[in-house]
Amino acid sequence: MSGALVQQLAGYLSETETRSGEAIATQLGCSRAAVWKHVEALRQLGIEVDAVAGQGYRLKEPLELLDKPLVLAAIDPAIAPKIGRLDIESSIDSTNSALRRSPLDEQHASIMLAEHQSGGRGRRDRQWHSPYGRNLYMSLGWKFDQSLSELGCLPLVVALAAAKALASAGLKGHSVKWPNDLMLDGRKLCGCLVEIQGDVHGPCHAVMGVGINIHMPATVATAEIDQPWTDVHSRLPQVSRNKLAGMLLAGLFHDIELFSQSGFEPFRQDWNLWDGLKGRQIDVYADSGPLHGVARGIDNRGALLLDTGKEQLKLYSGDVSLNRRNI
Repeated sequence: MSGALVQQLAGYLSETETRSGEAIATQLGCSRAAVWKHVEALRQLGIEVDAVAGQGYRLKEPLELLDKPLVLAAIDPAIAPKIGRLDIESSIDSTNSALRRSPLDEQHASIMLAEHQSGGRGRRDRQWHSPYGRNLYMSLGWKFDQSLSELGCLPLVVALAAAKALASAGLKGHSVKWPNDLMLDGRKLCGCLVEIQGDVHGPCHAVMGVGINIHMPATVATAEIDQPWTDVHSRLPQVSRNKLAGMLLAGLFHDIELFSQSGFEPFRQDWNLWDGLKGRQIDVYADSGPLHGVARGIDNRGALLLDTGKEQLKLYSGDVSLNRRNI
């Protein structure tokens, strides 16, 4: 079943009205015999479809699919003309990978959104669980004139943009876990993946991916996630995926342009506000082995400052978890 048919069928089915097999066949332009196969394809993507004897099919829960006009409607009109292109795919490997396959000269200010990712990735190539039509999977391409070393804080800027967009949507209590995860109640809410290629001295091309858990039902697949997670729906049950996508894009465009012009300094106050680690006992699993200490913020290159009690280390990579003494 093609991605276009998946989108069409998912958008046609309703949780309040039953659609007959005949109506579905007419809508999709297929035979009645193929309808069952297409419904099964939706179920394989994690969309719960109820079959009502003698009546047809309907969704078990409402599904808000991404819609380009609705996303653009949530963006500041001053930003919309700056967008290179905005594509919404039904199912792809990952939005970052798809955007990176575009020619470099077409990536700047281009946006890739998807309903489903078959190979969603987080930092260090960890799998990012990506159920169909439930969460937000977005990537934005950008060309920077700066050198690679000047872009060390870019992941932090992307995470801050996501945190502020969620706050604008009404979410409270979330924070950023260095370098670019968002946490809520000690559980992962959002992850960011920034991939950069280019000359050491510039220019550089970056693809910035953001994945936000919006309404992720607990399933067999989510039971395999190796860390506690949560979603926006747990706090904001009426949140709109389209509106949040537009708010995030508006924030990313504004903040990335500011970062490109002025570096990280204009964001330092925001980082201090959203930093979920500063002053807390943490464990850091770095390439050199486990480290323990108190987080003391970041330096001007985005490195995590770790006070071990004997020295203050600058860490540019590593997995961070709160020490049990914080819990």
